[in-house]
Amino acid sequence: MIIDVPDGKDPLVYVWGELVPGIGPAAAAFSAAVYAHSTLALREFEAARLTIARVNGCLFCLDYRTERDGQRVEDGFFDEVTAWRTSSVLGERERLAAEYAERFATEHHGLDEDFWSRMRAAYDD
Repeated sequence: MIIDVPDGKDPLVYVWGELVPGIGPAAAAFSAAVYAHSTLALREFEAARLTIARVNGCLFCLDYRTERDGQRVEDGFFDEVTAWRTSSVLGERERLAAEYAERFATEHHGLDEDFWSRMRAAYDD
């Protein structure tokens, strides 16, 4: 989507605050709830979030790093998540979080029993 943003306006503030003012606060509240109430560990959460950002090409999301209790993922984490198939740095749950996010975004009907067996071995319901 291409939107003409008036000179001097911040694109995010303009779109979410002026063009769709009812949706902006609702989207912000939903996003805040996801960040505040996730049961995933920080690295697992970021593996999934950064993978979705990569697939969607969201430059804002790619640049952002979630912080919890003063902690953030280390520099280079995004590169490891991008190479989740071969990364020797990511743990099994982090690789699965990245795999799930990528497959959900690109081929969600292809999440087969093999994948779900691996997920169930690493995560409980």
